[in-house]
Amino acid sequence: MFVEKKLNKSGSTSVRVMQKVHGKRKCVKVMGCSSDAEEIAILIKRGNRWVEEHQTGVPLFEFDDEAVAYDKVLAGLRQSQLRLVGPELVYGTLFDRIGYNKVKTANNALFRALVVTRLYRPGSKLRTAEYMERFMHQSYSPDAIYRFLDELCARGKTAEDIREAADESIGVKWQVEQIAFEHTKAVMGGRVTVAFYDTSTLYFESQEDDVRVPGYSKDGKSENPQVVLGLLVAAGGNPIGYELHKGNQYEGTTLLPIIKKLEKRFSLSHPIIVADAGLLSKKNIEQLEEEGYEYIIGARIRSLSKADKEAVLKLGLKDGWQKSMTIKDRRYVISMSDRRAKKDARDREKGVKRLEKRFASGKITKDSVNNRGYNRFLTLQGETTVTIDQDKIAEDARLDGLKGYVTNSKIRNKAVVENYRNLSFIERAFRMNKTDLAIRPIYHRLFNRIEAHVCICFTAYTILLELERTLVKTADKKNKKPGITIYRAKFLAESLYNIEYVNPYNGKKMSVILRTDYDEEVTKLLDAIGVKH
Repeated sequence: MFVEKKLNKSGSTSVRVMQKVHGKRKCVKVMGCSSDAEEIAILIKRGNRWVEEHQTGVPLFEFDDEAVAYDKVLAGLRQSQLRLVGPELVYGTLFDRIGYNKVKTANNALFRALVVTRLYRPGSKLRTAEYMERFMHQSYSPDAIYRFLDELCARGKTAEDIREAADESIGVKWQVEQIAFEHTKAVMGGRVTVAFYDTSTLYFESQEDDVRVPGYSKDGKSENPQVVLGLLVAAGGNPIGYELHKGNQYEGTTLLPIIKKLEKRFSLSHPIIVADAGLLSKKNIEQLEEEGYEYIIGARIRSLSKADKEAVLKLGLKDGWQKSMTIKDRRYVISMSDRRAKKDARDREKGVKRLEKRFASGKITKDSVNNRGYNRFLTLQGETTVTIDQDKIAEDARLDGLKGYVTNSKIRNKAVVENYRNLSFIERAFRMNKTDLAIRPIYHRLFNRIEAHVCICFTAYTILLELERTLVKTADKKNKKPGITIYRAKFLAESLYNIEYVNPYNGKKMSVILRTDYDEEVTKLLDAIGVKH
């Protein structure tokens, strides 16, 4: 018996054990086929061993026997040979695609690692360093990370230092915002015509100072020091830029400065500004008009005068309708939604029940009579008696489902309403930063490091948004099956490990990605992102 190779039509090579019987060649056993030279060599070795075993009748158990060699490789594996590569393959690829690999820093690898780790294991910088060393085999000391944070944003220690510095001196933050805006502009077709603005608060588990001070908290953490984050985005939540302010700064005063600053930097051509009703003030509107901006700002119909509310009701709006009217020399667009009306009724019912419970317990005093929330339904009779005014409740119910918008734009009523609804994108941006990226609580003390922390989260958010946009193509529209979500993508990325070992047959160092139990989904994910595998 002997071993031979046979070239197949497909281009692969078969390895067979042959035997001559009565002068004719006969195939006794096919060892396998392959197109890889190393695999073919292994097949030939297996064939020769098989021939020797069958000719002598004695099984061979040499040191280089496949089973022994296989066991030897597995027994010699160490944790250091395993490295988590999924987050880098998924998030790192998008990091490069957006252009963040072009950011000029003293250590771009550390910037990349901090952003990628924030996307799959958000936490404090100390915990981040532990994760990077354990899973990614990237070792950085806490001091190295803190020094990098100092480079990432301005070296000023207070908010005033940041404000007085030129944009270029803020370091990497300036580059990150520039790259994020260029990407947003590309996604938006080359032009940003509408910009959405809102603020949120980020609290600290530490003592207050001149920047981190208690204020009105949107996280329900009024006792904690905080900073105010102002965020400007385009449609879809695609980011334009952000600013940090003192924790007690009124959000209304943050609107115009960031718009003017970013418009100058990015050559924005006076986009329509869309903002929440919390930013509606006479001064804000006057400033926007003086600077030549068009705006759409939410209006609280229940805060209007009695005469104006009656004028709104006389419009006779039905579900899905919008109409314009003039209130105090400004254009108001009023819309009606039956769905919103049902929600308004449910919310009021719950609020009144809470009032009745407090009323029955005797906890309501004359100090409770104000316009805050559902306390507006309370009435003070005489000097001491507080009652729940049913007439006020009935009057409030007449406005259920009505929503107002004040604007100086010339666009149609429907477009005004639709643009304002898109303000939900910025609310979602804050939600993703606070939940998926764990932007707060913040553990830093120096303002420039606080700014650097937000910069890392801002960068990670743009990658998360780009991942979501990219994954749209994974949906099976024909069979109406949903595609991979950003949360499923995170799970799949965390299942991808690389293993390095030495091949016992040829002594070569090998590096391969381990197969997972979700190979089909992983393939779909990597194909969608454009990762070669």
